Amino acid sequence: MRNRGGGPCILRDAALICPSNPEVYTLYRVPTTDIRAGMRLGKTIFSANGQVLLQAGTVLRESFIGPLLSYGITTVYIVNELAPDVEPLDVVSDETRIQLKDQMQRTMEEVRAALAEATHAGLRHFSPTIRTDGLKQTIDQIIAELLSNPKVAVSLVDIRSADQYTLSHSVNVCILSTLLGIELGFSLDDLRDLALGTLLHDIGKVAIPPEILNKPDRLTPEEAEIMKRHTVLGWELLKNQPEIPPTAAVVALQHHERWAGGGYPHNLRDNQIYRYARVCAIVDCYDAMTSDRIYRKGLSPAMALESLSGPMHGFFDPHFLLAFLNCIAPWPVGSMVELTGGRKAVVVAAERGRADRPRVRVLLEPDGSPTPQPYEIDLFRERHVEIIREVHEDADQYMREMAV
Repeated sequence: MRNRGGGPCILRDAALICPSNPEVYTLYRVPTTDIRAGMRLGKTIFSANGQVLLQAGTVLRESFIGPLLSYGITTVYIVNELAPDVEPLDVVSDETRIQLKDQMQRTMEEVRAALAEATHAGLRHFSPTIRTDGLKQTIDQIIAELLSNPKVAVSLVDIRSADQYTLSHSVNVCILSTLLGIELGFSLDDLRDLALGTLLHDIGKVAIPPEILNKPDRLTPEEAEIMKRHTVLGWELLKNQPEIPPTAAVVALQHHERWAGGGYPHNLRDNQIYRYARVCAIVDCYDAMTSDRIYRKGLSPAMALESLSGPMHGFFDPHFLLAFLNCIAPWPVGSMVELTGGRKAVVVAAERGRADRPRVRVLLEPDGSPTPQPYEIDLFRERHVEIIREVHEDADQYMREMAV
């Protein structure tokens, strides 16, 4: 079998591997269970250890569903060929993400092993040394990549293995928190400390029993109380580390405190909460809501942002929340959306500061017929036009027809 780019495909580890397709296409995300023959993969899928499972450009088959699910991959990005020239940009490269995830995994394994050894030896107060040289170098690379894209609003949601949630979540929170820090005007030194603190914000979970940490169902009240201890445990692990500033360590302790009060572990409120932790609180909630878990599908970016700014707004510093809303695209570049009047369009660009009013290209009429001459609308300027909802069925139907 060959992909449309002409390169050979090979079967490896129960997954079809194809060379990268040099063409650029707009993408949309679908549940892995919705893969249909003829769809083309738009974003390379990696395993938890960074191995390429499926390369972008692969022509998919329904037989791939089982192997992907076995790796914990619950959603994939699919090429939407209605607008083949639209390029969705991620703010940090896959290579940098994988590098940081590998480093973070080694760090967590080292800490977990040291704690197990200390427990076996009967030591009650023990803080293993956390090496940060590699983490700090990769953090500098992340900051450089984010600063090189000053206008792009975040649009792609990270595809991650469901059984590696804690690890991938920490990396994503680090990246998005650093992005928010840039938006807030933090200095370079502040960005480095913020990134390190948010990367390690859940390090205390290494001391939480695995049967609670990885439980696929709702926690009991007793289990929830044990889980809440990860904030204090993280602080205990980080506070005396010579390579970790106290301002970074406090993120682990305070990232579940709430602006209006009612958080844990100390029921702090407003400016009692350190600013790095106030940044982390927003991003931590957003990434958790948009992440697929074994027991539920993640919310779309639009739905998650609506929750943050609506019923949950009292949880967060309002100034920081507004800055975050300016950074994140509710409708990712490449999304098919329905506009006022029933027209269907693809999102072609979203900029920070106006992410909720992207530029779109109208492709389908209200009756579903192709627009004779597709045209673009800048929703920031054309205020009378609104996005009603994100839709996938039109692109799905188009691709089924392409595959026949």
